[in-house]
Amino acid sequence: MHKFICSVVVVLIANSVWGQIVSTFDTDRDGWSAIDSQTGANPTFQSTGGNPGGFIQVVDGVAGTATFYNAPTKFLGDKSSSYGAFLRFDLQVSITPNSNTAGARLMGGGITLIKLLPVLPAVAPNWTSYSLRLDITENWRVGSSTGPVATEAQIRTVLTSLTGLAINGEYNTAAADGGGLDNVVLESSSPGELEIFNGLSPNGDGKNDSFLILNIELRADTQKNKVTILNRWGDVVFEITDYNNSDRVFKGLTNEGKELTTGTYFYKIEFAGNKFPMQTGFLSLKR
Repeated sequence: MHKFICSVVVVLIANSVWGQIVSTFDTDRDGWSAIDSQTGANPTFQSTGGNPGGFIQVVDGVAGTATFYNAPTKFLGDKSSSYGAFLRFDLQVSITPNSNTAGARLMGGGITLIKLLPVLPAVAPNWTSYSLRLDITENWRVGSSTGPVATEAQIRTVLTSLTGLAINGEYNTAAADGGGLDNVVLESSSPGELEIFNGLSPNGDGKNDSFLILNIELRADTQKNKVTILNRWGDVVFEITDYNNSDRVFKGLTNEGKELTTGTYFYKIEFAGNKFPMQTGFLSLKR
């Protein structure tokens, strides 16, 4: 029997993965500004209360107008590779929403694209997560929320020279309401590096509930795979093929559904046809 000293590893999400542009607001407002009737102060950074960690917050200064978060320069420019990918973000509001004004705006090439949110944001401290697809299936509108549905050519024109990305921060017609924004991701449609996160805490809080192997289901050379989880004595406790981060995933249970205890485990990831090098390492599980 091997003696092993267990330690818990904190999972850290990188600021940029496989061409994505990301703002997690874990340390500051990351360059985001705000517009309220075309003017406005910067949003404030809140170090706790996000989804999880920090987030940014705005307070509406004018009744009947919308206050938008404005993305910094890193989200702008040639984002043509984002066609077909997603704009993702988390929102909350301070009081019950009563107005569904534009949720997101994309500007570029002389065109403004508008998208209403499918559901209005949750009231704090709760959060609602959104994923808006950047193609014709999402029914972006041109010019206003009731304008014509954007064509593929129009969406590509905007993304090729993106000059503005704005997300509405409040959804009530009263003054002094506000909202929070967290976890903004502008994806690229081209997957990049495989990234393995070596910690999970499957305790039902919705955070790090599974073993994340980023991009494994997206890359052609890693889609066909076998993931094996071993305990400290080298016994296989979980094994699955075609791991995909959704329904074929390790959540701290054995293949028989038995709950594994807090501790350090080891993973082995093999790929069909040796198209990608085998990956091994340790995995910290915390209940």
